[in-house]
Amino acid sequence: MHKIIIKFYEWLNHFYIKLKPTQALMFGFLSYAIIGIIFLSLPFSRTNHVNLLDNIFNVVSAISTTGLTTISVADNYTFFGQLVFVVLFQLGGIGYMTVSSFIILARGKELSPIRLGILKAEFTLPQGFDIKVFVRQIVIFSLIIESLGVLFLWFEFRAAGIHNALWSAIFHCVSAFATAGFSLNNNSLESFSDNTVVNMTIGILAYIGAIGFIVLQDAWLSIRHRSAHYITLTSKIILLVTLVVFLVGTPLLFFFEPSIQTISPYNRFLAAAFQIITASSTAGFNTIPISGLTGASLAILILSMIIGASPSGTGGGIKTTSISSLYSILASVVRGKCKITFWGHEVPVARLYTAVASTTLYMSILGVGVYLLCLTQPFNFLEIFFETASALGTVGLSMGITGNLNIFGKIAITLLMFIGRVGPLTFGLSMFQKQIDDDTIKKSDLAV
Repeated sequence: MHKIIIKFYEWLNHFYIKLKPTQALMFGFLSYAIIGIIFLSLPFSRTNHVNLLDNIFNVVSAISTTGLTTISVADNYTFFGQLVFVVLFQLGGIGYMTVSSFIILARGKELSPIRLGILKAEFTLPQGFDIKVFVRQIVIFSLIIESLGVLFLWFEFRAAGIHNALWSAIFHCVSAFATAGFSLNNNSLESFSDNTVVNMTIGILAYIGAIGFIVLQDAWLSIRHRSAHYITLTSKIILLVTLVVFLVGTPLLFFFEPSIQTISPYNRFLAAAFQIITASSTAGFNTIPISGLTGASLAILILSMIIGASPSGTGGGIKTTSISSLYSILASVVRGKCKITFWGHEVPVARLYTAVASTTLYMSILGVGVYLLCLTQPFNFLEIFFETASALGTVGLSMGITGNLNIFGKIAITLLMFIGRVGPLTFGLSMFQKQIDDDTIKKSDLAV
């Protein structure tokens, strides 16, 4: 047995060496999913029988930090099973190889060229960022931010009489920061729709995770050196686009969504703001029933989900930086300018190419997914479009059809969630690109 394990390890190591970074990234998340499926298939992980397809669906949802589930996590999985979910969406949120790379660096060892290549393929970093420093800060920032969130939610959950309030706080905090959207409540956070502390804590955690570790590092350096000079253009663009989505989406829900017009103005603002935050950050929690929203409100949420989070963050979507690149192309063409600029800076051609390619591929996959599900599922177009956008954007919001998908629907949504986490462009590169070098990775916007 010992020799067999050694031979398997040698074969696996040889297999990874031959892979391109984008391929290794894809297979890395796939290996996490397989391990998760094995753990959740153990008898002591479940309180009820869960078939293999539902386990696969839920594990991929966790590792992709989506949050769509075919069955209730609280009702069908034991504490151990729930712990497996927490580990999965924590690893899925901070990235493949991040934790292991942090351990290697903490032991004073250097990262291998292969590992560095995979990390560069996974994280989109502006020039001047040290990937080794960045990895350390990802883990440290995550632990600090999540620990603070646990304290706030623990007090609120305990006051609300939530069973095992501390575990529930840990589960929801990790889920929020990883923008996973998993909840131990079958109605997500609808029971806390008027709780300011819970709404703000979950919303802030989701936003911090979504805007990405680039912004966090810039903010830390600015505070440490007491200078705004350390805020890079990338961080400014991320914050600007995130703010625009919030300022546009929140008033539209506040004023025009009928289902929240009967509650107080403050609670109405809380509900509208929270849904825009969790849609645009791709966190996927909800405090109001999504199935009860009008078509206009659902359209706003769909657009927010498609735009999504930011590079090197825990969320999905097209990404805020790609949206800014597309806007800069539009604005420059309309004004008749030859150079493509944004905020007074010329946008590199490589970034423009990547933004156009990733958006085109993203929308193509979304279109194919919607078409196939319309062919095979007994739901109306809006329900299917919303579910597909939520899956590919790794959001997790649903109009209530997830548990009623047939076998083909579950398989299709599972594939969409996986592609959404790896990143459509990264997935495409791993499938079709013959070779990729470090310079290409450095210049591209392989946002995952």
